[in-house]
Amino acid sequence: MDAVELPRTALDAFLSSSAFAEMLDPGDERTASRSAAARRAEVAEVVRAVDRLAGRRFIDRERAGEVVFGGITGGGLGVRPSVVDEVLALLRPVAVPAPGPPKPVPYEAQSALGVYVYALVDPRDASLFHVGAGRGDRVHRHSAAALAGVVPDPVDIVGDDDPVAIADAIEERIRDIDADGFGVEHWILRYDIGSANSAELHANSLRRAGLDVADLAGSGSSDAPDAHGPWRIEELVGRYAAPVSPPLPELCVLVKVDASARGDATADVIYELSRSAWRAGPHRTVPDLPVLVFADDLVRAVHRVDYWESYRDAEGNLDPKRWVYTGTPDPDLEARYVGTSLREVRRERGGKWNPSGWHPYGHVS
Repeated sequence: MDAVELPRTALDAFLSSSAFAEMLDPGDERTASRSAAARRAEVAEVVRAVDRLAGRRFIDRERAGEVVFGGITGGGLGVRPSVVDEVLALLRPVAVPAPGPPKPVPYEAQSALGVYVYALVDPRDASLFHVGAGRGDRVHRHSAAALAGVVPDPVDIVGDDDPVAIADAIEERIRDIDADGFGVEHWILRYDIGSANSAELHANSLRRAGLDVADLAGSGSSDAPDAHGPWRIEELVGRYAAPVSPPLPELCVLVKVDASARGDATADVIYELSRSAWRAGPHRTVPDLPVLVFADDLVRAVHRVDYWESYRDAEGNLDPKRWVYTGTPDPDLEARYVGTSLREVRRERGGKWNPSGWHPYGHVS
């Protein structure tokens, strides 16, 4: 689901804004009407709030405003609307898991994952709060227990089980996250580590998992995992257990956009990433052309093209061979295709996708 995030750089951005300059300007009408103590209090309270909450995520803009400004009195006079608007304008959309019990990992994905190292991340501030190892559905053990009362399968345990006090604390945090309207982020740091053929390979795998833990804890969730991870569990489930896509529309285009698999890829982000710059060819003449956006064989979005425009580079130079589309999501086609795998289509095309990312489907007469 989509939420909003106050970026970690929010304080620097606010301190450079016109609203902050207005707060400091003794000639400003709103500033001049306040005592020196009230002016200092307004500045200090707003700066502290933005600094303290930078990096936090909220269900929506309204909730962000309540949390950031709910306790600020601005020296007893309240915070000026221009400051509120400036701070809330810094919010950016971010994709987060929905609340509720997780779906079990399908058997096909369990078989591919084997023994793995996993991490749980609090989506409210992208902080890592638990790392463990397991197999099967172990990654969901704490969330399933906390939100659905599911008793974990002892077969999924690798190494020692979590002490009761630690498990209780983890599950209490999960319930708190759920109550705030979020779902826990479940990450796989390394998988199939039991297949290492030597102690050295096994040690290197675990070492890399440790580096991934440090990365998640230090800078928030990774947006674009490399070939070694980390991955969101949903991504791996899709890779190994997604159903094959149903027959494609008679005329459509498949566009490969690797960044659409990023953790922060909301519907709006995917749309902007997918629009350009394509050598569209004759498919550009097809009315209401369906565009299926995919990464790692998985369909991420489906758009209907309204019109095309010539592409211009960053300097404004026109490229007559490349095009940008403007369109809208197609709810019916998204319900049919999003989350399904194009692996059979890839096999029909020789087992790999074109480097350009543009894959027309069907013949335009």
